[in-house]
Amino acid sequence: MNGEMKVGLFVLAGSILFGAALFLLGDYSFQSYYPVYAEFSDVAGLPDKATVKLSGVEVGKIKKIYLKENKVVVQLAILEGTKIYRGAKFSVGSTSVIGSKFLQVDQGLPALGYVQSGETVQGEEIMPLDKAVARAVASMESLVADIRGEGKLAKSFQEILDNLRDITTNVNEMVATSQPHAEKAMERMDTITAKLDSILAKTDEIVEKINRGDGVAGALVSDPKMKENVSQAITNLKDASASVKEALGRVGGFHTYLKWDYKYEPLAKGSRSDFGVKISPREGRYYYLGGANMANIKDKAKGTTYEPLNTIDARLGWEMGAFDVYAGVVRGSGGAGVRWRPFFNSKWDRFTLLAEGSDFGRNRSIKNRSFNDPRYDVGAEVKVNKYVSAGMRVNDLAEVKRVNYTTRVLFEDKDIAYLFGFAALGAAKK
Repeated sequence: MNGEMKVGLFVLAGSILFGAALFLLGDYSFQSYYPVYAEFSDVAGLPDKATVKLSGVEVGKIKKIYLKENKVVVQLAILEGTKIYRGAKFSVGSTSVIGSKFLQVDQGLPALGYVQSGETVQGEEIMPLDKAVARAVASMESLVADIRGEGKLAKSFQEILDNLRDITTNVNEMVATSQPHAEKAMERMDTITAKLDSILAKTDEIVEKINRGDGVAGALVSDPKMKENVSQAITNLKDASASVKEALGRVGGFHTYLKWDYKYEPLAKGSRSDFGVKISPREGRYYYLGGANMANIKDKAKGTTYEPLNTIDARLGWEMGAFDVYAGVVRGSGGAGVRWRPFFNSKWDRFTLLAEGSDFGRNRSIKNRSFNDPRYDVGAEVKVNKYVSAGMRVNDLAEVKRVNYTTRVLFEDKDIAYLFGFAALGAAKK
């Protein structure tokens, strides 16, 4: 190999090394990146070319940091394929207290979508370490100044000590002043104790006389006949109190409710009302009597209705927890029904479901339509408050299936309840 070839190879190798150095130092890469811009008020010494870490994993680098009006803009280069969700937190992180800084990204929520190329995000504002240290040093200096007596803390301690001295002096004065009175009080306690001993001795004498049968009290205790009379009197008092309790129970045990149901039927373009009285002589049992489908039959009909107007309701019912079961005369014919409160004894106890069957032997024609099946009704209602409920019913499921919107008003009448109670008491005396 001649000298010219050696020189050529040396120049070629130097050129390759020089190009590689330029490539590395110039931050060139064969990977693809997309830009994201993060705005901060202070980047706390974050350097150019620092790394970007997503949840601790390096996913890019910082291309440029520059000022834009009153904000610091950090241009990030994120590796293609890296998905950063919106809502992610961008902040300045550090490998240690004095270590190198990097841009930390805490992942956002997938439901918010991705941060797009060229999008600007807001960085998390954190206090730089130097400012935090300076603030802590200032606080320590203020505390030391207070302890040395140059601030409010030392003055407060001095005031506390002065108050303690005053309190100690006052306590000493109180002890010196109250000592003679305390001695007199002890003397009085001795006198009271002696009197109590005397009273106890007399009490022992009285008890001994009673045991011997002396005096009225002794006779009550020792005389068998007197004992029997007293026992009989007590028994009579018990019987009398039981009778009074039963009488009061009859008077106060009745509960009477006035009920009004308003029903509107869209297909009939008209409304009807039910009026009645619910009488509950005791818990879990009630009677209901009233009028059903009350309407003026002379009113001109706007639509067709198959409801029997101006009929009677007379039912006997049982209330068993969440269920209300009743049977009797329903709209002028035999029937039965059940009301169910599915959320009984809970804060949602406002909802009631209804199922009712009646007119089981129906075989008639109403307004040129033949009715051969029994009548079945279902419905639901929601209690607005203790007096008012609203709901919907579907009447006559087996035949015409008419929807009715309902409103119920129910309130207790205690005056009528007392009248029924006194009437029941009078009947019991007879």
